[in-house]
Amino acid sequence: MNIKRDCLFLQQQKNCKMFNHTTNHSKLVLLIIAIFFSFIGTGQFTDQQIREFVKTASPKALLERNTMLIMDGNFYQSMLVADKLLELNSENSNYNYRMGLALLNSSSNHYLSRPYLEKAILSLSKSFDLLSTKEENAPFDSYFYLGRCLHLSNEIDKAVKYYQEYITLIGKNTELLTQALLYIEQCKVAKYELSYPKKFEVINLGEVINTSNPEYAPVISLDGQSLYFTTRRLRADSSNANIKEPLVNMHMEDVYYSTKDNGADWQKPELIDFSLPERNEATVAVSTDERNIYIYKDDRGNGDIFFSEFQDGRFKELQPLDIPGVNTKFWEPHITVSIDGKSKYFSSDREGGYGGRDIYRIIKLPNGEWSLPQNMGPTINGPYDEDAPFISLDNKTMYFSSNGPKSMGGFDVFISVKDSEGQWSAPLNLGYPLNSTGDDIYYTTTADGKTGYLSSFRKDGFGDKDIYEIRNDFLGQQNISLLKGEIVIAGDELIPEDIAVIINCLNCDEANVRTVIPRIRDGKFFSTISKCSDYELIYTRGEGGVEFHRSTIKTNCLDEYEEIKERILLKLEEMSVIPFAKYTLAGTVTDFVSKDKLEGVKVKFLDEDGNIFEEYTTGKSGNFQSLVLDKRFDGDKIDFRVLLTKEEYITQQFEVHLVLGKESHIELSYSIDKLKVGKDIAKVLEIQPIYFDLNKSDIRTDAEIELNKIVTVMNDNPAIKIELGSHTDCRGSQAFNMSLSNSRAKSSAEYIQKRITNPERIYGKGYGESKLVNNCACEGNKILNCSEEQHQENRRTEFRIVQ
Repeated sequence: MNIKRDCLFLQQQKNCKMFNHTTNHSKLVLLIIAIFFSFIGTGQFTDQQIREFVKTASPKALLERNTMLIMDGNFYQSMLVADKLLELNSENSNYNYRMGLALLNSSSNHYLSRPYLEKAILSLSKSFDLLSTKEENAPFDSYFYLGRCLHLSNEIDKAVKYYQEYITLIGKNTELLTQALLYIEQCKVAKYELSYPKKFEVINLGEVINTSNPEYAPVISLDGQSLYFTTRRLRADSSNANIKEPLVNMHMEDVYYSTKDNGADWQKPELIDFSLPERNEATVAVSTDERNIYIYKDDRGNGDIFFSEFQDGRFKELQPLDIPGVNTKFWEPHITVSIDGKSKYFSSDREGGYGGRDIYRIIKLPNGEWSLPQNMGPTINGPYDEDAPFISLDNKTMYFSSNGPKSMGGFDVFISVKDSEGQWSAPLNLGYPLNSTGDDIYYTTTADGKTGYLSSFRKDGFGDKDIYEIRNDFLGQQNISLLKGEIVIAGDELIPEDIAVIINCLNCDEANVRTVIPRIRDGKFFSTISKCSDYELIYTRGEGGVEFHRSTIKTNCLDEYEEIKERILLKLEEMSVIPFAKYTLAGTVTDFVSKDKLEGVKVKFLDEDGNIFEEYTTGKSGNFQSLVLDKRFDGDKIDFRVLLTKEEYITQQFEVHLVLGKESHIELSYSIDKLKVGKDIAKVLEIQPIYFDLNKSDIRTDAEIELNKIVTVMNDNPAIKIELGSHTDCRGSQAFNMSLSNSRAKSSAEYIQKRITNPERIYGKGYGESKLVNNCACEGNKILNCSEEQHQENRRTEFRIVQ
């Protein structure tokens, strides 16, 4: 059982023991209660047994069992018992307190606890008796927990009010008093950060990655194409269906990974080999070549760092990290490795620190051994918890999470930068909306520092902790060059595991030689290289390092982030490097209605990040010049977008997904339509029907895809105004159809409004069955003999330009 990990992810970290009442019971009585509970324990009860128990148990037995479960940290089962107590008396403040406490600590949906805690504070008692069946009051702690519920819901002023009520009433020093004082400080930070949001774009990774179960501890690859993470989901083969961790009522932690399809969409996650259904394993870090993965595992009750190597096509069984001083009898939940492999940073709650968990560093010595761990010092570490360090590409920018007084609440992500003297700057809270008033932790970034990933609970999530992508344009790397190499194997084969690349600086002041290993799934390799330098790349294979190719590269001397891309095509049978083919693209743009070829259309080619990499203007024949695709070969996949703009026409984007073949010249053709009031752009964009579940107006995932097309057009055409009209068929009453279509129209419009500039440029209007496009009308309760396809013609959504 992984109790510490559960406290980290599923409860408030420093409050795993949440039942901290103030009572007039003597220490002897509390000791007797503790001994009583230790004999009857909770571990033997399944959820089904608890459900059977509550059906016939007396109020006294229910109360005793509920108390036992809470003291044991089993909030899920305590909720089942509290629900029965509330059936007996829904106004009892004691019972409402128990339910509120359980909900606050057993679910990320913390707001569900609010109505129960609001009832709890209606009747409080200083002499609260936790075992008495006659006790109808709640303890003063109710104010603290209600404050925390409101704090997590961003109702900061109300939260502070209840924290202060608790402090006033409690009258003596307790663990919760210390926590309440800390939360008040965090509320001050939260109020400021919520008032002055930073320019972060926070994106839920969606239902391919996230589920209603927790997903957390993401680790992203440098190129953003691989994601490793931890989840408690049901496995595809249901092998863990009947295996759950009792205290949290969830499946054990497993490690999954996902890759992007041609750089665009995350693919269905795959379970990694070493994950066992009856054991907890959680992601910590992954090496640059993705041949080593670091895992947190708790075999002895303290929690240590393990690792697994990729060999013979699979990840091997986990082994303890064998570096003296890292794993101890204390708790080591996290580690990160610098890109050059010469430094590791890890967290531990060992003795001798500054309090809670601290961050430590080890470095590789000239003899190849690792130094003893050194505490990062009081600039980074404090009396509370510092955890989840991540070191950036430049080896001097560190992200980590802390739950101290500079946080908004729980863990927040901070940044610290090392100067030329080796001193770390005072950590800076990255602010809202990257951080929230809940736990935001395990932040890792891609190479350029502009895209990060973290785990957090947010209201737009799928039910529990989700993984989010964080985009920004101000945390990027500076004054560093990154080699992004790729060894492509001709044919449909994986790269051999024994290929390596030696990177040798030809004009550096000191010897600078490094060996890197390509990633197995796609042959890509990465390394930081010095500015203003010449390098030789020596490609080798086998145990003796037999050379099969050499090439040279050069970095610029500018104070900027630079990517050097080097790509070779290897014929494996002969171990020879062969040239890539060259492909050309050309295209024609015509009018959507007349089909006339259009002159003067600006054609922009955008990469997956929206950056323009080529730009042309069509001539009299509507053609644009050829685009040369160098270093490509038969079977290669390319993905980009084409943006077409012309005065008096709708600016449009088109996605291009190509698999290159033997033909080296590729022709594209596009049609764009004129901007005209009354035009339904759904037809121009070939919008598929916007479907809703029966009698509902919630936006489905398939509808999001179509609505996002409208979002793109409206952002590309900032002057247009659109009426979103929703229509039904004739079945159902006219009043019902009008109400339903109006709800759907407004729901769809609101979805778009949140994603466009000047949201007032679109509004929703329901028409019900008032504008049928065929003769499928209804008379009374009688429906004419129309097919489902004919009715579907009437169930449509239109996007008409009104200005």
